Amino acid sequence: MPYPTAAHEPTDASVAPPDLTGPSRFGGGAWVRTPQLRTLDEDDHDRHATSLELFFDLVFVVAIAQLSHELVLDHGVGGFARLAGLFVPVYVAWQGFSMYADRFDTDDVLFRFAMFAAMLAIAAMAILIPDVWHGHRTAAFALSYVALRSIMLALFVRAYRAVPRARPLLRRYGIGYGGAVGLWVLSLAVPEPARYALWGIGLVVDLSLPPLSTRLHRAIPTGGRHVPERWGLFTLIALGESVVAVALGSSEAEFDRASSVAAALGFLVVAALWWLYFDGFEGVTLQGGSPTPVFYSYAHLPLLIGLGSVSAGISLLIEQAGEDHLETGAAVALLGGTALYVLALLVAHSLTLRAAWRAGLRHKGAAVAVLGAILLASRLLPPIATVAALLAVLIALGASQGIYVRSGKH
Repeated sequence: MPYPTAAHEPTDASVAPPDLTGPSRFGGGAWVRTPQLRTLDEDDHDRHATSLELFFDLVFVVAIAQLSHELVLDHGVGGFARLAGLFVPVYVAWQGFSMYADRFDTDDVLFRFAMFAAMLAIAAMAILIPDVWHGHRTAAFALSYVALRSIMLALFVRAYRAVPRARPLLRRYGIGYGGAVGLWVLSLAVPEPARYALWGIGLVVDLSLPPLSTRLHRAIPTGGRHVPERWGLFTLIALGESVVAVALGSSEAEFDRASSVAAALGFLVVAALWWLYFDGFEGVTLQGGSPTPVFYSYAHLPLLIGLGSVSAGISLLIEQAGEDHLETGAAVALLGGTALYVLALLVAHSLTLRAAWRAGLRHKGAAVAVLGAILLASRLLPPIATVAALLAVLIALGASQGIYVRSGKH
């Protein structure tokens, strides 16, 4: 029998939606309130990220900074693999809590304490990243992740009891997430590299659940505008780390003309990346009852990994500004990270309901090809020339996108 959708309400009183008539925010109501199905009880157009969601995002700054810093120190093939491998559990954790809040955020004292506890677990993961990068304290990292996901499961149980309409979706995710947590617990009993293999299988289980639950998402849709806003804010955090890289790289480098010019151009690269993402961002929506939000989220995983790589690349650019050319690892971090960002942005833009963003996608594909050519030529170019060429591509791409954004298309 198909699950009920918004157009076909369940008629059995035992599975009726909970009462939504009381105050919806903790500041104006009871200390403890049952979770509500927020995507159906309010106008999504008027909903924005809460201060608690913004506070929750801040702890991820530490994780992103740690990953970028380690890539600066280790920018060989293994370093890029570690960046991606360790970023995935951080992103999966953030995504899980963000999607839960999109559907069930009821700002009471229990939800706040759950979010604070999750922040502590994420902070522990972030602090352990340098050790895990070098193969140390992996058990502590696994325990932190288990604690984090267990908090997520506890929130699922609470919502399952309070929102009968969402039980099919919560049951599917609860079983899947519980199995993945079990794999992380099991990893504590085996040494590396078998431990990493179990982590990877657990993360695959986590990431496979959304596309395998498409029918259930139609019954319990996400917010068409709230989701892009939340992912945009997380992207802004990653961009902020690149700004920090420019500032710290400038303060630590020997003060000379080359490093100063490289720092200025590096900042302009970050500004251009911001422009590409946020120009025309206002009013961007997704089809909430479709698989679109899932794939929009997946597109941001390589996008954010690319930004982490760019942050490290800018630090290395400033450090190597006076050399004959960028080291291969530094060039890959800067140019390859930018290409990955643009390619992922192409996918994300293609999924929105705003025609101005979907138009001109071929320009992004062409830009990726040009960035690849610059990467191949980087060993023949001074670092300043390499980053100047990169900036020229981004400026041209931003200008072409701006034409569509300002053309009046919606």
